[in-house]
Formats: sequence, structure tokens, C-alpha cells
Amino acid sequence: MLKPGYGLDDDGFIVSDVSIDKIDSIYLPCIQESVNSLKNLFPLQLHSVYVYGSVPRGDAKPIHSDLDLIALFSKKLSSDEVDRLKTLTSELTNKYINLVRDIGISMADYDYTIDPSNYYENAFLREISVCVYGEDLGERFGPYKLTSEIPIKFNGDICKSLHRTLNRLDIPSDEAFRTYTQGFARKLIRTYYSMVMVRSQIWSTRLHEQAEDLYITFRTKNRLCTRFLIG
Repeated sequence: MLKPGYGLDDDGFIVSDVSIDKIDSIYLPCIQESVNSLKNLFPLQLHSVYVYGSVPRGDAKPIHSDLDLIALFSKKLSSDEVDRLKTLTSELTNKYINLVRDIGISMADYDYTIDPSNYYENAFLREISVCVYGEDLGERFGPYKLTSEIPIKFNGDICKSLHRTLNRLDIPSDEAFRTYTQGFARKLIRTYYSMVMVRSQIWSTRLHEQAEDLYITFRTKNRLCTRFLIG
């Protein structure tokens, strides 16, 4: 079980576990092509690009892990431009299917992200993202204490995620069913973990650590409840 203070410094601030140096070289061509494609598609709007998740943590597994990107735009994209971005992610995913399970490119707005009141956006860039193109806005933010606001904002969209997954499960293939349900299961673990991480003062973005810690936490609580009930 992870000990209190794990992932935090002596003053209780989050210690980021991502770094440009942790990115395995096998992912660099894919990242570079993603950046170049974004620059070509949105030469006037693209401000910066970030990688987050298992790739910048250094624990990504070829074929089984996703490549997660954030594209920060200085101007809001039109509906046609959003469609072009979706097409790009599909094309990149198909091209690198033997390297990553999926390539996701999330959109972010510069003005919204730079606003200090948007704690979630600031913390996300600072603590779990690595800038691979443009100005690194994460350098402007932090450090951050592990307060309830961070996990709530990180996982507060669980209801939307559930409805989105249920809609996708109407008539899926077996492969699509596994992909969607596994994706939601990962989201569910992260959400449950966010409910105990602040009280425990344990910070981890690694899914296997979150799952193991949850299992031990709930098993311990069940034992205590049983002892109380049976005297």
C-alpha cells in the first residue's frame, strides 16, 4: 500500500512524474508527425502542444498504450476545423496502429487555460503534461497542494463519460465493446481513487498503483466493518 506523502514533496506539493526525458524514442516520430500535422492544419491558431499520460511518464507499452495530446489554440476552431482535427486523429491512429492503441488530441483554449481561476487547466499542464511544441504554459503555474479541487476537476466528468460510453455500446463489434468498456473502467478507477487520494495525501497518476491502493483500502475497510458488526 502506498504511504501517505507518496508523490508529494516535504511541503505537501505535488511532484510531477512526467518529463520529456522519460519519453521513449520509439514514440518521437509519432509525436513529431502529430505536431507537424497540427501546425500544417492550423498555422494561425496553434499555440502549443502537450503530451500527457503513460508516454511522458515513461511506462507506456507499445500497442497497448494510448498517445494522449493536448492542442492549445489561440482562437476557437470552427465546426469544419473541429471535423478536420477528428479526421487527423483517425488518420494518425490508423497509421501508428502497430505502435499505439489510439491517438487522442484534446482541444484547449489559450484564454481559458491561462486564467488563474481555472485551477484544473493550470494544474493539468503543470503536473501531468509535457510541452513538445510552442510556449510551455505549465511553467507559469504551480506549485500545487493536493487539495480536493484537483481530483474533483480531473474526474468530475464521470457522468458524461458514462453516457458517452453507453451510447457507443448500441451495436458495437466485439473489439469496440472491449475498447469502450476498458476505457470506462480506467476512468472509473481514477474517479474512485480521486475520492480517497486527498484524505490519504497520496498522489499517483499510474493506474496500476491507483487500483492496488483502492483494493487494499476497501479490503481494509470491509474487514473493519465486519469486525464491528460481529463484535
